[in-house]
Amino acid sequence: MKKVLFLILMSITISQAQTAPALEYFCDLKVKLNPALIVGETPHGTRRIIPIIGGTVEGPKIKGEILNGGADWQVLRADGVTELEAHYQFKTDDGTLIYVKNTGIRAATPEIAARLAKGEKVDANEYYFRATPKFEAPKGKYDWVNNSLFVCTGERLPDYVLIRVWKVM
Repeated sequence: MKKVLFLILMSITISQAQTAPALEYFCDLKVKLNPALIVGETPHGTRRIIPIIGGTVEGPKIKGEILNGGADWQVLRADGVTELEAHYQFKTDDGTLIYVKNTGIRAATPEIAARLAKGEKVDANEYYFRATPKFEAPKGKYDWVNNSLFVCTGERLPDYVLIRVWKVM
C-alpha cells in the first residue's frame, strides 16, 4: 500500500512539475520614440536614453493612448546585448492612467544591431527581444493588472517599437 501511495504522489508531483503556465494575450503596445540621447561609455556599458513620445495600446480588454513623457534607459553591454528598462504611462479610452515599467533584453549580432540603430526594418526572427512588463493601475476596472505577471516580445520597426504582451495564467 505504501508503495502504491508513493507512486501516486510521485506521479502527481511529476505531472505538476511538467506543466508550464499558459499565456493569455493581453495587448499590443505601439511605442513611438524620439532619437536616442547617447550618454556614452560608462562602467556598465554604453548608456543611452530613448524618449517615449506616444503610441497606442490595443487588446481585447483594453485600449488607450501612450502618453509623451516616458523613456527607455538602455545599456549596451560589451557582449552586444542591450539591457532595457522603460518607464512610461498610458491613458485608457475610459480615462484611466496606467503606469508601465518594462525590463528586458535585446540580443543581436553586431550587423543586425547596426541595422536596427539605423532604423531599418529587420525581421524579428533575426534577434531576441523579450521583457517582463509590470503594470500599475488604480482601483477599479483595471486593478487586476496589479496582481498579474506579464511577458512580452518586442520588435523594433522603423516608426515604433511593437510590444506584444501576454498575461501568465
